Amino acid sequence: MPATPVKTHFVSHLEYMQSEASKNWEFHLQNMDNLQRESNTTLTFLYVVISASFSAALKLFLDEKFIILAVTLSFLCIYLVTLAVWLLFGCMMARSVKAPANEPKNLKIPDGYTSEQIQQFELENLQERIEYNANRNSSTARQLNRVRVAICFSPIVFVVVLTFIALLWAAGCHE
Repeated sequence: MPATPVKTHFVSHLEYMQSEASKNWEFHLQNMDNLQRESNTTLTFLYVVISASFSAALKLFLDEKFIILAVTLSFLCIYLVTLAVWLLFGCMMARSVKAPANEPKNLKIPDGYTSEQIQQFELENLQERIEYNANRNSSTARQLNRVRVAICFSPIVFVVVLTFIALLWAAGCHE
């Protein structure tokens, strides 16, 4: 039985670079999606906590027995709304994303250039697009992390505001 010839395909360095660049692009796109989901989850959490603190403050104001606590919860609610707005503008507003490939009209081979030269130019362009999206993701992640840390400070904000208002109340500033 005659041996069938084995076809070998050697990948050129340019093809290898294109393949790796494509993988890198996919990674940053996936990271962008993950950051968007994490931002949505954080905003949902903030909505729940804002609603709870607002309704509790309203109930306490109507009861008129725990005015200090009602005012404190109101300030906490304002703090949390500020964090939600920060999250919206820092992470969730629509921003440009660089496409993974160039438009066909820009890939025509002008006179005096080879296909390999155009591919190398396109790799340089892809590198710039990858860097743009990586910087975009880095900015989003930084803002998301800052909002999350600020959320962790909510109990401290609550206690500080409660103490301040209680001291003002005790000093007779409520009249």
